[in-house]
Amino acid sequence: MVMRLLRVLILRGVALTNIIIAIVVSLVLSLFFKIAKNSKPIEATDGVYTLCYSNHIKWGCMGLIIFAVVGLTALLFKSLIKDNGDLIAVLSMYGALFLFGLYFYIEFFTVKILVSDSGVTGTSGWRGRRTYAWEDIKEITYSPTSMWFKISSSKAPPLRVHALISGISVFQQLYIEKLPQEKWVKAQEKFSQDKRVNK
Repeated sequence: MVMRLLRVLILRGVALTNIIIAIVVSLVLSLFFKIAKNSKPIEATDGVYTLCYSNHIKWGCMGLIIFAVVGLTALLFKSLIKDNGDLIAVLSMYGALFLFGLYFYIEFFTVKILVSDSGVTGTSGWRGRRTYAWEDIKEITYSPTSMWFKISSSKAPPLRVHALISGISVFQQLYIEKLPQEKWVKAQEKFSQDKRVNK
């Protein structure tokens, strides 16, 4: 029953569904950009700034996952599983939601960037902890597609700092102050042209 319902929805509502998804994603991203722009970094007493995703973004993403799980569960009570195809479809959707939830948790709850006069330290569930002294940084670039700064160093793998992280302006002020202009000027130009983060 669920598979038949999905097929009918897909066949009849592809255009409308795509429009609704595009609108919802645009609204959520706009909200995230607004929240990130207004979020401030945490300053420790020794001049170290902690940059992380704001609680609104963290819990907003987890709320979307919870909403999707509740919606899927409500759909199951309305249309019970009739055959193996339905069971596979339902388990696949729950599996996808679990993977999205895991991704959101690792990205939004474990990523922290510490910036200070001595350098940058990045901590995440993806790559652990990495430290970069300002003098070891070869270049900072910005990717408008991914919306992140990439720190390239001769002594460690690259570190990415997302533009939605709170306190991104503190990170920018410090690299402008601590690094020669040729190491960051292209990144700054691309970032300033990215209208999504500079509204």
